[in-house]
Amino acid sequence: MKLADLPTEVIQDLCSEQRCRLDIDPGFDSKHEFWMTWQHFLTIPEQNSSVFEKTEDDLADLLNFNGFNVLLPVPRTHHPHIQLIRLIPSSDERTLTLLIHDSFHQEWFSDSWGARYGFLALADRYSQFGTDFYVANYYHFSYLVNEDYQVAQNIMAQKIH
Repeated sequence: MKLADLPTEVIQDLCSEQRCRLDIDPGFDSKHEFWMTWQHFLTIPEQNSSVFEKTEDDLADLLNFNGFNVLLPVPRTHHPHIQLIRLIPSSDERTLTLLIHDSFHQEWFSDSWGARYGFLALADRYSQFGTDFYVANYYHFSYLVNEDYQVAQNIMAQKIH
């Protein structure tokens, strides 16, 4: 499933400030968490600023993790660098908890030490307008520990060599 496959009503609904809010912490050297609307990740402004021209690659898209389609607040350019560390569905599968490794910023991932940097995402099921997927409402930088860190180290070892 891709963002382009979704009905227009879904994009409009997700972009509504009252409907969906996303708590986000971009991680690494960020000092504060903040909230945003999904509009930032799903639409290109009618007038791009002269400082930052937004393209299709800057938008989010659905990723499939173990059969679950999930919308994360990351640009499409990150997708090849994203690896699932752990996925925990709730018993009723209405909510997913994901631990993710995103090595897009390669300078942070030159050795296995960088494997400790991950993201925690909480995503709720979205079943409207004939669709069924998950939308992250929480996306935060997280340090990976224990088994999750070991999985990330194995992923990093394969990427480095």
